[in-house]
Amino acid sequence: MDLLAQTRGISILRVVSDLGYVLHENRKIVCPFHTEKTPSLVVYPQTNSYHCFGCGRHGDVIHFYAGVSRLEYTAAMHQLAFNYLPDYKPELYKRGKLEKIQKTGLSRPEKVTLPADTKTYEYKPLHSDIYEDFRRICELQPSNAVRDEAWQYLTGRGFSEATLRKFRIFTVNDYHAAQAYLRNTYALLDLQEAGLFNEKGNLIFYRHSILIPYYRRGRILFLQGRVIGNPTDTVSRYQFLSGVPVELFNADVMDILKTGQTLYLTEGAFDCMTLMQEGMPAVSLGSATMFKREWMKQFRRFEICFYFDNDAAGQKAAREYGEVFGQYGVSTRVKTVKEGYKDVNDYFSKRE
Repeated sequence: MDLLAQTRGISILRVVSDLGYVLHENRKIVCPFHTEKTPSLVVYPQTNSYHCFGCGRHGDVIHFYAGVSRLEYTAAMHQLAFNYLPDYKPELYKRGKLEKIQKTGLSRPEKVTLPADTKTYEYKPLHSDIYEDFRRICELQPSNAVRDEAWQYLTGRGFSEATLRKFRIFTVNDYHAAQAYLRNTYALLDLQEAGLFNEKGNLIFYRHSILIPYYRRGRILFLQGRVIGNPTDTVSRYQFLSGVPVELFNADVMDILKTGQTLYLTEGAFDCMTLMQEGMPAVSLGSATMFKREWMKQFRRFEICFYFDNDAAGQKAAREYGEVFGQYGVSTRVKTVKEGYKDVNDYFSKRE
């Protein structure tokens, strides 16, 4: 058994406990990756994995330790091996100094919050290289029924060809060909660390053929997949990169806005694209539950207008974020989607 497989077999319950987190009913802990008071991160000992139903963060025991310790995946793997695998020999891997795991001190749920301006994920150029190569080979794939269906769906939601080109939306027309290319070009560990491949060694965008790239200054930092049309009961609407924290969608627009201008903040990327198509500068969180306090410093120059979904969860998020932004002295207001429409895209694509 190789080192990766051995390390993934380390009990996640033991690691969570050793780090000082309190395991609540139904194996829940307060998520260390976003601000919350009610535990929403579930630990699954059967699969030795975790999933947060608040922010969507998920992965194996290495992903968890990497996120908490702010280490890259490979470094976290060696740190866990050093602490839990008796036969691990760091000299064989030319590792530097490795440290013993210590408790975080976060023993009570109300204390498990990330400080403002704390970064939990470091930008890795290799990941961007992989994402952009993935986009490139997908764009080279011949057009087929998958692409035609996806484009019909997207234009049916009101997006112009110019908007789809601007945001570089692309489709996985041939899943198996894309998967084979990536496996033959990159190390599986790098593909998994980048969040593109799951533990079984498969590309995660099997049913989510529409790909939404998150750019920052010309590089792709994140990818989000979407099913074509409405999801079924067994398939989620979106697929985010596995174990990789979400980034702001369309963040580059903030570089060209003047101080004091209104910046619209939406839940989904499609809502953001819709507003941009209407000439309204916007960025997206990816989901109302995925806000990171480290983003706050990027919003300080603007007046933020929350333009969230027309449901209880969206309006609740707008109120709560308004309070948080106020603590940082950021001016905010709320714009509500007109009654009868579910979200921003629904309103602008269907209004008369």
